[in-house]
Amino acid sequence: MEILNKSTITDHIENIGKNGYTIVEDVLSSDECKIISEKLDKINEEEKKEFGVERLEKLNEVGILRVLLSRDEYFASLILHPKVYPLISAIIGETAILHLQNVIIVNPEKKHGQSHFHRDFAKDFVSSKPLSLNALWMIDNFNDKTGATWFVPGTHKIEGWPSNNYLEKNAIQLSGKAGSVLVFDSMIIHRGGSNVSQLPRRAINHQFTRPFIKQQIDLPAYLGNKYDGSSKFGQVLGYWSIPPKSVEQFRCNPEDRTYRNGQG
Repeated sequence: MEILNKSTITDHIENIGKNGYTIVEDVLSSDECKIISEKLDKINEEEKKEFGVERLEKLNEVGILRVLLSRDEYFASLILHPKVYPLISAIIGETAILHLQNVIIVNPEKKHGQSHFHRDFAKDFVSSKPLSLNALWMIDNFNDKTGATWFVPGTHKIEGWPSNNYLEKNAIQLSGKAGSVLVFDSMIIHRGGSNVSQLPRRAINHQFTRPFIKQQIDLPAYLGNKYDGSSKFGQVLGYWSIPPKSVEQFRCNPEDRTYRNGQG
């Protein structure tokens, strides 16, 4: 499978550093997007039955799916994808861990929880180095009809919150074809667009952070032995950065410690 070369990675890094985002095109084929769409729709229907639509509406969780790889191992293959992960590791580092794997399904003419301006890493400070990156997988076409995401370029470098007038004036809507991946600094201010088409708009959101940042859901505890915790994949899932639960656990052999050396 084709991977990102150093020159391309450099271009993407510069885009993210300056604007806060970049688009990696042609990551998934149309056939892969079709398979994923069908899987997402199936899981979505299962979760409606499991949790109840009323409860999901109350929690503002309609159209949001979480920890896909716990439902279907197909989605584990996206996390270390050779066309995307090299860019993540080049910026966040080889010890980056998966903070979340969520899906956003925006149905036609429906409001959703991401339709307001927000940051995915909502901190009141700006770090000298990125602490968190998002990789938003476009499973359907992103355009002005389907509700492509609006971004305010450069706001990943602004510590405070700009005025609404500034955000509205400077926001741009980023289009992309299905199979592309939008990678952005999690500090950039953005919002989801309105879907005025006739079809759902699906996206998978991977957020990666430095390993000392808590995950949205404790993936090692949730997934248990489903995946190999000693592998590189296990490291990205957070199995190598689990705080010891006791002094006894801390004083074990260093190679057996749940928080391995060098993880940050």
